[in-house]
Amino acid sequence: MRPQSTNAQISPMSIDITSAYQPIVSLDDRAVVGYEALVRTSGDGPSIAPPELLRVAREQRVTTDFDWRCRASALHGAVEAGYPDELALFVNAEPTALDTPPPGDLLPLIAEAARLSITVEITERDLMGDPAGLLRAAEHARNMGWRVAIDDVGADSSSLALIPLLRPDVIKLDMALVQERSTDQTAAIVAAVAAEAERTGALVLAEGIETDTHESCARDMGAVLGQGFFYGAPGPLPDFGDVSHAVGSLELDATVTVRAPVAVTPFGLTHQLGARRHAETTFLEAVENSLLNSAFGTGPSTVVLTTVNVSNRLTPVRAAVLDELAARTALVAVFGSDPALMQHHFRSVPVGENEPLALERSTVIVAPMSSAALIAVECGVTHDGATLYDYRLTYDRDVVLDAATVLLRRIPARLMP
Repeated sequence: MRPQSTNAQISPMSIDITSAYQPIVSLDDRAVVGYEALVRTSGDGPSIAPPELLRVAREQRVTTDFDWRCRASALHGAVEAGYPDELALFVNAEPTALDTPPPGDLLPLIAEAARLSITVEITERDLMGDPAGLLRAAEHARNMGWRVAIDDVGADSSSLALIPLLRPDVIKLDMALVQERSTDQTAAIVAAVAAEAERTGALVLAEGIETDTHESCARDMGAVLGQGFFYGAPGPLPDFGDVSHAVGSLELDATVTVRAPVAVTPFGLTHQLGARRHAETTFLEAVENSLLNSAFGTGPSTVVLTTVNVSNRLTPVRAAVLDELAARTALVAVFGSDPALMQHHFRSVPVGENEPLALERSTVIVAPMSSAALIAVECGVTHDGATLYDYRLTYDRDVVLDAATVLLRRIPARLMP
Protein backbone atom coordinates (compact mmCIF):
# COMPACT_ATOMS: atom_id res chain seq x y z
CA MET A 1 0.00 0.00 0.00
CA ARG A 2 1.33 3.42 -0.94
CA PRO A 3 2.00 5.57 2.15
CA GLN A 4 -0.39 8.46 2.63
CA SER A 5 0.87 11.65 1.07
CA THR A 6 1.72 14.61 3.23
CA ASN A 7 1.39 18.31 2.61
CA ALA A 8 5.04 18.51 1.65
CA GLN A 9 4.51 15.89 -1.07
CA ILE A 10 1.31 17.34 -2.57
CA SER A 11 0.75 20.67 -4.24
CA PRO A 12 -2.89 20.70 -5.43
CA MET A 13 -2.29 23.71 -7.65
CA SER A 14 0.64 22.17 -9.54
CA ILE A 15 -0.31 18.50 -9.76
CA ASP A 16 -1.68 17.35 -13.13
CA ILE A 17 -5.42 16.68 -13.05
CA THR A 18 -8.00 15.55 -15.56
CA SER A 19 -11.67 14.55 -15.46
CA ALA A 20 -13.36 11.16 -15.72
CA TYR A 21 -17.07 10.96 -16.46
CA GLN A 22 -19.55 8.43 -15.07
CA PRO A 23 -22.94 7.94 -16.73
CA ILE A 24 -26.22 8.80 -15.02
CA VAL A 25 -29.25 6.93 -16.31
CA SER A 26 -33.00 7.02 -16.15
CA LEU A 27 -34.11 4.02 -14.11
CA ASP A 28 -37.15 3.55 -16.34
CA ASP A 29 -35.18 2.50 -19.42
CA ARG A 30 -31.48 2.82 -18.44
CA ALA A 31 -30.99 5.51 -21.08
CA VAL A 32 -28.05 7.81 -20.33
CA VAL A 33 -29.36 11.25 -19.33
CA GLY A 34 -26.10 12.77 -18.11
CA TYR A 35 -22.61 12.29 -16.71
CA GLU A 36 -20.90 13.23 -13.47
CA ALA A 37 -17.42 14.71 -13.88
CA LEU A 38 -14.94 13.31 -11.36
CA VAL A 39 -11.45 14.71 -10.77
CA ARG A 40 -8.49 12.41 -11.36
CA THR A 41 -4.76 12.96 -11.13
CA SER A 42 -2.70 12.34 -14.24
CA GLY A 43 0.96 12.28 -15.19
CA ASP A 44 3.73 9.90 -14.18
CA GLY A 45 3.26 9.94 -10.42
CA PRO A 46 0.96 7.73 -8.35
CA SER A 47 -2.73 8.64 -8.37
CA ILE A 48 -4.08 10.62 -5.43
CA ALA A 49 -7.67 10.28 -4.25
CA PRO A 50 -9.83 13.44 -4.60
CA PRO A 51 -10.65 13.59 -0.85
CA GLU A 52 -6.92 13.71 -0.12
CA LEU A 53 -6.41 16.50 -2.65
CA LEU A 54 -9.27 18.50 -1.14
CA ARG A 55 -7.99 17.94 2.38
CA VAL A 56 -4.55 19.28 1.49
CA ALA A 57 -6.06 22.16 -0.48
CA ARG A 58 -7.92 23.20 2.68
CA GLU A 59 -4.80 22.95 4.80
CA GLN A 60 -2.86 25.00 2.27
CA ARG A 61 -5.78 27.45 1.99
CA VAL A 62 -6.14 27.05 -1.78
CA THR A 63 -9.56 25.36 -1.78
CA THR A 64 -11.22 28.01 -3.93
CA ASP A 65 -8.50 28.09 -6.59
CA PHE A 66 -8.19 24.31 -6.69
CA ASP A 67 -11.96 23.80 -6.88
CA TRP A 68 -12.30 26.20 -9.81
CA ARG A 69 -9.41 24.36 -11.47
CA CYS A 70 -11.24 21.03 -11.08
CA ARG A 71 -14.46 22.51 -12.43
CA ALA A 72 -12.59 24.00 -15.38
CA SER A 73 -11.22 20.54 -16.19
CA ALA A 74 -14.76 19.14 -16.22
CA LEU A 75 -16.09 21.90 -18.47
CA HIS A 76 -13.10 21.75 -20.81
CA GLY A 77 -13.51 17.99 -21.29
CA ALA A 78 -17.21 18.36 -22.03
CA VAL A 79 -16.70 21.20 -24.52
CA GLU A 80 -13.90 19.33 -26.30
CA ALA A 81 -16.11 16.23 -26.63
CA GLY A 82 -19.02 18.16 -28.14
CA TYR A 83 -21.21 17.40 -25.13
CA PRO A 84 -24.89 17.33 -26.21
CA ASP A 85 -27.13 20.09 -24.89
CA GLU A 86 -29.81 17.59 -23.85
CA LEU A 87 -27.51 15.74 -21.46
CA ALA A 88 -27.02 16.96 -17.89
CA LEU A 89 -23.44 17.52 -16.73
CA PHE A 90 -23.00 17.04 -12.98
CA VAL A 91 -20.00 18.92 -11.57
CA ASN A 92 -18.83 18.79 -7.95
CA ALA A 93 -18.15 22.04 -6.13
CA GLU A 94 -17.10 23.32 -2.74
CA PRO A 95 -19.46 26.09 -1.56
CA THR A 96 -16.56 28.39 -0.72
CA ALA A 97 -15.56 28.32 -4.38
CA LEU A 98 -19.10 28.85 -5.66
CA ASP A 99 -19.32 31.85 -3.36
CA THR A 100 -16.28 33.36 -5.12
CA PRO A 101 -16.17 34.77 -8.67
CA PRO A 102 -14.31 32.55 -11.16
CA PRO A 103 -10.72 33.46 -12.06
CA GLY A 104 -10.58 35.82 -15.02
CA ASP A 105 -8.71 33.35 -17.23
CA LEU A 106 -11.63 30.91 -16.96
CA LEU A 107 -14.29 33.34 -18.19
CA PRO A 108 -13.90 32.38 -21.89
CA LEU A 109 -14.31 28.68 -21.02
CA ILE A 110 -17.34 29.40 -18.83
CA ALA A 111 -18.90 31.40 -21.66
CA GLU A 112 -18.23 28.57 -24.10
CA ALA A 113 -19.81 26.08 -21.70
CA ALA A 114 -22.86 28.26 -21.07
CA ARG A 115 -24.95 26.13 -23.44
CA LEU A 116 -24.42 23.04 -21.26
CA SER A 117 -27.06 21.85 -18.82
CA ILE A 118 -24.95 21.98 -15.67
CA THR A 119 -25.95 20.70 -12.25
CA VAL A 120 -23.63 21.63 -9.39
CA GLU A 121 -23.26 19.04 -6.64
CA ILE A 122 -22.73 20.55 -3.20
CA THR A 123 -20.00 18.50 -1.56
CA GLU A 124 -19.23 20.53 1.57
CA ARG A 125 -17.90 18.23 4.31
CA ASP A 126 -19.05 20.42 7.22
CA LEU A 127 -22.49 21.41 6.02
CA MET A 128 -23.43 23.35 9.12
CA GLY A 129 -20.07 25.05 9.52
CA ASP A 130 -21.08 27.91 7.23
CA PRO A 131 -24.81 27.77 6.42
CA ALA A 132 -24.83 31.39 5.22
CA GLY A 133 -22.02 30.66 2.77
CA LEU A 134 -23.81 27.54 1.61
CA LEU A 135 -26.99 29.48 0.85
CA ARG A 136 -24.99 32.12 -1.02
CA ALA A 137 -23.20 29.43 -3.00
CA ALA A 138 -26.45 27.85 -4.15
CA GLU A 139 -27.82 31.28 -5.06
CA HIS A 140 -24.71 32.12 -7.08
CA ALA A 141 -24.89 28.78 -8.90
CA ARG A 142 -28.48 29.46 -9.89
CA ASN A 143 -27.56 32.97 -10.99
CA MET A 144 -25.14 31.36 -13.43
CA GLY A 145 -27.98 29.28 -14.84
CA TRP A 146 -26.88 26.08 -13.11
CA ARG A 147 -29.07 23.66 -11.18
CA VAL A 148 -28.21 22.48 -7.67
CA ALA A 149 -27.88 18.97 -6.28
CA ILE A 150 -27.16 17.83 -2.73
CA ASP A 151 -24.75 14.91 -2.67
CA ASP A 152 -24.55 11.94 -0.27
CA VAL A 153 -27.93 12.53 1.35
CA GLY A 154 -28.27 10.10 4.22
CA ALA A 155 -24.54 9.97 5.00
CA ASP A 156 -25.10 12.35 7.93
CA SER A 157 -27.94 14.36 9.45
CA SER A 158 -26.69 17.69 8.11
CA SER A 159 -27.25 16.78 4.47
CA LEU A 160 -30.86 15.85 5.21
CA ALA A 161 -31.38 19.00 7.29
CA LEU A 162 -30.30 21.24 4.43
CA ILE A 163 -32.59 19.75 1.78
CA PRO A 164 -35.57 22.00 2.55
CA LEU A 165 -33.33 25.06 2.98
CA LEU A 166 -31.32 24.66 -0.23
CA ARG A 167 -34.35 23.36 -2.18
CA PRO A 168 -32.21 21.33 -4.58
CA ASP A 169 -33.21 20.31 -8.09
CA VAL A 170 -31.65 16.87 -7.59
CA ILE A 171 -31.29 14.87 -4.37
CA LYS A 172 -28.52 12.26 -4.54
CA LEU A 173 -28.96 9.35 -2.14
CA ASP A 174 -25.78 8.07 -0.52
CA MET A 175 -24.68 4.69 -1.89
CA ALA A 176 -25.00 3.04 1.51
CA LEU A 177 -28.78 3.38 1.30
CA VAL A 178 -29.03 0.98 -1.65
CA GLN A 179 -26.07 -1.24 -0.82
CA GLU A 180 -26.73 -1.98 2.85
CA ARG A 181 -29.60 -3.55 4.72
CA SER A 182 -32.50 -1.18 5.37
CA THR A 183 -32.95 0.18 8.88
CA ASP A 184 -35.41 2.46 10.64
CA GLN A 185 -33.01 5.30 9.89
CA THR A 186 -33.02 4.39 6.19
CA ALA A 187 -36.82 4.48 6.18
CA ALA A 188 -36.84 7.91 7.83
CA ILE A 189 -34.37 9.28 5.26
CA VAL A 190 -36.32 7.87 2.33
CA ALA A 191 -39.59 9.26 3.70
CA ALA A 192 -38.11 12.73 4.17
CA VAL A 193 -36.62 12.72 0.66
CA ALA A 194 -39.88 11.52 -0.85
CA ALA A 195 -41.80 14.28 0.93
CA GLU A 196 -39.40 16.95 -0.38
CA ALA A 197 -39.49 15.56 -3.93
CA GLU A 198 -43.28 15.59 -3.89
CA ARG A 199 -43.40 19.14 -2.54
CA THR A 200 -40.87 20.67 -4.91
CA GLY A 201 -40.50 18.41 -7.93
CA ALA A 202 -36.87 17.59 -7.14
CA LEU A 203 -35.51 14.47 -8.84
CA VAL A 204 -34.08 11.65 -6.70
CA LEU A 205 -30.85 10.00 -7.88
CA ALA A 206 -29.47 6.84 -6.25
CA GLU A 207 -25.69 6.38 -6.22
CA GLY A 208 -23.67 3.18 -5.90
CA ILE A 209 -25.88 0.92 -8.03
CA GLU A 210 -23.83 -2.15 -8.89
CA THR A 211 -26.39 -4.95 -9.22
CA ASP A 212 -29.97 -5.62 -10.27
CA THR A 213 -30.86 -5.80 -6.59
CA HIS A 214 -29.39 -2.33 -5.98
CA GLU A 215 -31.38 -0.98 -8.91
CA SER A 216 -34.61 -2.50 -7.62
CA CYS A 217 -33.92 -1.08 -4.17
CA ALA A 218 -33.30 2.37 -5.68
CA ARG A 219 -36.66 2.27 -7.45
CA ASP A 220 -38.40 1.23 -4.25
CA MET A 221 -36.84 4.26 -2.54
CA GLY A 222 -38.39 6.58 -5.09
CA ALA A 223 -35.28 7.21 -7.20
CA VAL A 224 -35.88 8.02 -10.86
CA LEU A 225 -32.19 8.33 -11.76
CA GLY A 226 -29.31 5.94 -11.10
CA GLN A 227 -25.52 6.00 -11.08
CA GLY A 228 -22.94 3.31 -10.43
CA PHE A 229 -20.71 0.65 -11.96
CA PHE A 230 -23.82 -1.25 -13.08
CA TYR A 231 -24.17 1.37 -15.82
CA GLY A 232 -20.53 2.20 -16.38
CA ALA A 233 -17.28 3.10 -14.62
CA PRO A 234 -15.83 6.61 -14.70
CA GLY A 235 -13.82 7.15 -17.85
CA PRO A 236 -13.48 9.26 -20.98
CA LEU A 237 -16.59 10.71 -22.57
CA PRO A 238 -17.90 8.71 -25.55
CA ASP A 239 -17.91 9.84 -29.15
CA PHE A 240 -21.29 11.55 -29.08
CA GLY A 241 -21.48 11.53 -32.86
CA ASP A 242 -21.72 7.73 -32.72
CA VAL A 243 -23.98 7.28 -29.70
CA SER A 244 -26.32 10.27 -29.87
CA HIS A 245 -29.23 7.99 -30.76
CA ALA A 246 -28.73 6.03 -27.53
CA VAL A 247 -28.99 8.89 -25.05
CA GLY A 248 -32.03 10.38 -23.40
CA SER A 249 -32.58 13.75 -21.82
CA LEU A 250 -32.97 14.74 -18.19
CA GLU A 251 -36.47 16.13 -17.84
CA LEU A 252 -36.18 19.07 -15.48
CA ASP A 253 -38.84 21.22 -17.10
CA ALA A 254 -40.41 21.77 -13.72
CA THR A 255 -37.17 23.00 -12.17
CA VAL A 256 -37.51 23.73 -8.47
CA THR A 257 -38.48 27.35 -7.96
CA VAL A 258 -36.32 29.16 -5.41
CA ARG A 259 -37.18 32.69 -4.45
CA ALA A 260 -34.87 34.69 -2.23
CA PRO A 261 -36.68 36.29 0.73
CA VAL A 262 -36.75 40.06 0.42
CA ALA A 263 -37.25 40.75 4.13
CA VAL A 264 -34.34 41.53 6.46
CA THR A 265 -36.00 40.00 9.53
CA PRO A 266 -38.55 37.20 9.97
CA PHE A 267 -41.31 39.65 10.93
CA GLY A 268 -41.00 41.30 7.54
CA LEU A 269 -42.43 38.10 6.06
CA THR A 270 -45.64 38.11 8.08
CA HIS A 271 -47.56 40.59 5.91
CA GLN A 272 -48.70 37.66 3.77
CA LEU A 273 -50.23 35.90 6.77
CA GLY A 274 -53.15 38.25 7.29
CA ALA A 275 -54.09 40.24 10.38
CA ARG A 276 -51.62 40.08 13.24
CA ARG A 277 -52.57 38.98 16.72
CA HIS A 278 -51.52 40.42 20.05
CA ALA A 279 -50.13 38.59 23.06
CA GLU A 280 -48.20 39.16 26.26
CA THR A 281 -44.94 37.50 27.23
CA THR A 282 -46.56 34.69 29.22
CA PHE A 283 -48.58 33.45 26.26
CA LEU A 284 -45.61 33.58 23.88
CA GLU A 285 -43.47 31.64 26.33
CA ALA A 286 -46.06 28.88 26.45
CA VAL A 287 -46.16 28.63 22.65
CA GLU A 288 -42.35 28.69 22.44
CA ASN A 289 -42.12 25.89 25.00
CA SER A 290 -44.56 23.81 22.99
CA LEU A 291 -42.63 24.29 19.75
CA LEU A 292 -39.25 23.55 21.33
CA ASN A 293 -40.58 20.44 23.07
CA SER A 294 -41.90 19.18 19.74
CA ALA A 295 -38.43 19.61 18.20
CA PHE A 296 -37.09 16.89 20.50
CA GLY A 297 -39.13 14.35 18.57
CA THR A 298 -38.29 15.42 15.03
CA GLY A 299 -34.85 13.81 14.83
CA PRO A 300 -31.22 14.80 14.27
CA SER A 301 -31.90 16.57 10.96
CA THR A 302 -33.84 19.41 12.58
CA VAL A 303 -32.78 23.08 12.52
CA VAL A 304 -33.88 25.31 15.41
CA LEU A 305 -33.44 29.09 15.22
CA THR A 306 -34.56 31.50 17.91
CA THR A 307 -34.19 35.24 18.46
CA VAL A 308 -33.97 36.86 21.88
CA ASN A 309 -35.29 40.42 21.96
CA VAL A 310 -33.80 43.13 24.16
CA SER A 311 -36.76 43.14 26.56
CA ASN A 312 -36.63 39.41 27.20
CA ARG A 313 -33.28 37.89 28.10
CA LEU A 314 -32.72 34.15 27.74
CA THR A 315 -33.60 32.42 31.01
CA PRO A 316 -31.42 29.62 32.42
CA VAL A 317 -34.27 27.15 31.91
CA ARG A 318 -34.72 28.09 28.25
CA ALA A 319 -30.94 28.05 27.71
CA ALA A 320 -30.77 24.51 29.14
CA VAL A 321 -33.50 23.36 26.74
CA LEU A 322 -31.67 24.86 23.77
CA ASP A 323 -28.36 23.32 24.88
CA GLU A 324 -30.01 19.90 25.02
CA LEU A 325 -31.56 20.44 21.60
CA ALA A 326 -28.15 21.40 20.24
CA ALA A 327 -26.89 17.94 21.19
CA ARG A 328 -29.79 16.22 19.42
CA THR A 329 -30.31 18.23 16.24
CA ALA A 330 -28.32 19.40 13.22
CA LEU A 331 -28.21 23.05 14.28
CA VAL A 332 -29.49 25.28 17.06
CA ALA A 333 -28.69 28.98 16.71
CA VAL A 334 -29.71 31.79 19.06
CA PHE A 335 -29.66 35.40 17.88
CA GLY A 336 -29.38 38.15 20.47
CA SER A 337 -27.37 40.94 22.07
CA ASP A 338 -26.69 39.25 25.42
CA PRO A 339 -22.94 38.33 25.72
CA ALA A 340 -23.94 35.42 27.97
CA LEU A 341 -25.22 33.58 24.91
CA MET A 342 -21.63 32.77 23.99
CA GLN A 343 -21.30 30.48 27.02
CA HIS A 344 -23.56 27.72 25.67
CA HIS A 345 -23.37 24.74 23.32
CA PHE A 346 -25.71 26.22 20.71
CA ARG A 347 -24.46 28.61 18.03
CA SER A 348 -24.64 32.20 19.26
CA VAL A 349 -25.12 34.97 16.70
CA PRO A 350 -24.66 38.58 17.90
CA VAL A 351 -27.37 41.16 17.19
CA GLY A 352 -26.85 44.87 17.79
CA GLU A 353 -29.28 46.40 20.27
CA ASN A 354 -30.33 49.02 17.69
CA GLU A 355 -31.01 46.51 14.91
CA PRO A 356 -34.63 45.75 13.93
CA LEU A 357 -34.02 42.08 14.78
CA ALA A 358 -33.31 43.07 18.38
CA LEU A 359 -37.03 43.86 18.79
CA GLU A 360 -38.17 40.51 17.43
CA ARG A 361 -38.89 37.33 19.31
CA SER A 362 -39.09 34.35 17.01
CA THR A 363 -38.75 30.58 17.12
CA VAL A 364 -38.29 28.87 13.77
CA ILE A 365 -38.16 25.09 13.46
CA VAL A 366 -37.41 23.27 10.20
CA ALA A 367 -37.55 19.47 10.19
CA PRO A 368 -37.63 17.10 7.21
CA MET A 369 -41.30 16.29 7.69
CA SER A 370 -42.60 19.42 9.42
CA SER A 371 -41.97 23.10 10.03
CA ALA A 372 -43.31 25.85 12.27
CA ALA A 373 -42.55 29.43 13.20
CA LEU A 374 -43.66 31.78 15.94
CA ILE A 375 -42.74 35.30 14.80
CA ALA A 376 -43.32 38.28 17.08
CA VAL A 377 -42.23 41.89 17.51
CA GLU A 378 -42.60 44.28 20.43
CA CYS A 379 -45.47 46.74 19.97
CA GLY A 380 -45.87 48.32 23.41
CA VAL A 381 -46.63 47.55 27.04
CA THR A 382 -49.79 46.68 28.92
CA HIS A 383 -51.21 48.78 31.77
CA ASP A 384 -49.27 46.67 34.28
CA GLY A 385 -45.95 47.05 32.44
CA ALA A 386 -45.82 43.71 30.60
CA THR A 387 -44.32 43.69 27.10
CA LEU A 388 -46.95 43.40 24.36
CA TYR A 389 -46.24 41.76 21.01
CA ASP A 390 -47.69 41.55 17.53
CA TYR A 391 -47.28 37.88 16.59
CA ARG A 392 -48.10 35.21 14.05
CA LEU A 393 -47.88 31.44 14.44
CA THR A 394 -47.54 29.69 11.08
CA TYR A 395 -47.04 26.22 9.71
CA ASP A 396 -46.86 27.45 6.12
CA ARG A 397 -43.67 25.72 4.95
CA ASP A 398 -42.69 28.41 2.45
CA VAL A 399 -42.97 31.17 5.05
CA VAL A 400 -41.08 29.10 7.63
CA LEU A 401 -38.28 28.35 5.15
CA ASP A 402 -38.04 32.01 4.21
CA ALA A 403 -37.80 32.98 7.88
CA ALA A 404 -35.11 30.37 8.43
CA THR A 405 -33.20 31.60 5.39
CA VAL A 406 -33.28 35.20 6.64
CA LEU A 407 -31.75 34.10 9.94
CA LEU A 408 -29.26 31.58 8.52
CA ARG A 409 -27.78 34.32 6.35
CA ARG A 410 -26.62 36.05 9.53
CA ILE A 411 -24.63 33.11 10.93
CA PRO A 412 -20.87 33.68 10.54
CA ALA A 413 -18.69 30.86 9.27
CA ARG A 414 -17.31 28.62 11.98
CA LEU A 415 -13.53 28.87 12.05
CA MET A 416 -11.90 25.66 10.88
CA PRO A 417 -8.76 24.36 12.64
